[in-house]
Amino acid sequence: MASNNDTVQQYIDRLRRDTIEAAQFLTSVQAQEADKRSALEKKKRWSDVLQDVLGTITETNRLGLIYMGTLERTRKHNEKSGRNARLCIDAIKILICEAKKVLDCSEVLKGLIKVLSDRIDDKIPSKGTNSILANLLALKTATDDALVSIKNAINALLVTFHLEEELHGGLAGEKGLLYQLIGMYVLMTDGKKPGLDECASCNPKKTPIFPMDDPACDFYTRTKEQYDETVIQLKQLQREVDLAACKREFAKARKDSLDSAYAAALAAKACDTASKK
Repeated sequence: MASNNDTVQQYIDRLRRDTIEAAQFLTSVQAQEADKRSALEKKKRWSDVLQDVLGTITETNRLGLIYMGTLERTRKHNEKSGRNARLCIDAIKILICEAKKVLDCSEVLKGLIKVLSDRIDDKIPSKGTNSILANLLALKTATDDALVSIKNAINALLVTFHLEEELHGGLAGEKGLLYQLIGMYVLMTDGKKPGLDECASCNPKKTPIFPMDDPACDFYTRTKEQYDETVIQLKQLQREVDLAACKREFAKARKDSLDSAYAAALAAKACDTASKK
């Protein structure tokens, strides 16, 4: 309602100015809200990207740790197998040495049997299967068979010895499985396999690669920090959007009220003018 110092026209003009200002203010706060919502949507998309990356890193870390555990268990089993292979080699050496002694003794026994047979061959007549010559012949045959068996055993031991050496070399040799397992484990933790020279084009990081959630892993740390910071920013942006929405609602309500007042004032003026005619 116009004050005493206002004429009807002045009141209408003031309402008109207020409605224009209210419309301009509404347009401004709507633009501000749109900017805030746009910033919020961009931040949400970036947050989703970081969340996906962080989830991928976390899953990779989980699988990597499982792989490292498998490597470590395999290394321990390989060390035991390598020691057993080394002990087998030592045992086979002992067996070969003992078999060689038995072979030598058997060769001596064969010689002694021949000497004895030669000495008594013409002096003691043969008297059937239980005679001395028959027994010496049976002993000579048994000794010959034993020599063949001992030589075969020694040859088999030599073959086994060489195979066991190959097995030990493959398990615990200079470039064997144990070396490879240790190298793969170090590659997971240091990013570089042992024995490789530094090069200018491939300079591995000094920080561990696994476990990836270790504070020393800068990639995981940076990603986690960015994600946590983004979550905080999202909450702040959401509050700003909510405030901008409230501001826009108040501005629209004020504009609607002024529009109604301005329309009512124009209608009243028109009625007053019509009544005076």
